[in-house]
Amino acid sequence: MLAFLAAVLLLSAGAALAQPACPPRGTPALNVSLSDPEPRVLPPLPAWQLRQIAEGEEAEIGPPLHHLGLTLSRVEWRSEITVRSGAAAAGAVCAVPSEVRVTLLHAEHIIRLAREIPRGGCLAGEVLAHERRHAEVNRRTLREAADGLRAVARAWAARAEARAPDVGAAALLLQDQLAAAVEPVLERLRQARAAQHAQIDSPEEYRRLGRVCPGDQRRIRFTFGAH
Repeated sequence: MLAFLAAVLLLSAGAALAQPACPPRGTPALNVSLSDPEPRVLPPLPAWQLRQIAEGEEAEIGPPLHHLGLTLSRVEWRSEITVRSGAAAAGAVCAVPSEVRVTLLHAEHIIRLAREIPRGGCLAGEVLAHERRHAEVNRRTLREAADGLRAVARAWAARAEARAPDVGAAALLLQDQLAAAVEPVLERLRQARAAQHAQIDSPEEYRRLGRVCPGDQRRIRFTFGAH
């Protein structure tokens, strides 16, 4: 899930002009930060509940071994723009960014295993290792997205300006412009994650997980068969 939260700070500058000319731009200050804590391993849940979380309650039931583990990632980006504006003229003002702060963060990043897996056993270790591969994809692609976001935000801040009836409206227009500039970065993040997760969740990998730890496999199949 990708989302953004934004705050806008306002500065006024300049003398009255015949037209809503933009103030001197200078070089906008830019700070792009990344918040990516270690994923948390939460208490186990029943396999059917992991399935619902992953695919929704209407999903068809598939092979149970495909849902012995789940990694969830929720990404947000937050921005704060400090705006410099020229004096109002002809019923309008022009605003440019003087400082842009952007944070890209893992708002949620968790791993869960199915309750049916024997705790501390061979299969628990195999499934956890599989899920940690997914978590590493999430973290690597987030770092790459932060690099892309930094380049996009720098280019946007160097040219951005907005004219509106008042400074507040101009600042909101700048925020909309920044969101539009950032969206392609987020889309590349989504596409990269989907492709790399699919490589991990290959038929060969699921066949391997179905063969390892035969003792635990028998116990799990007995548990599923008893329900």
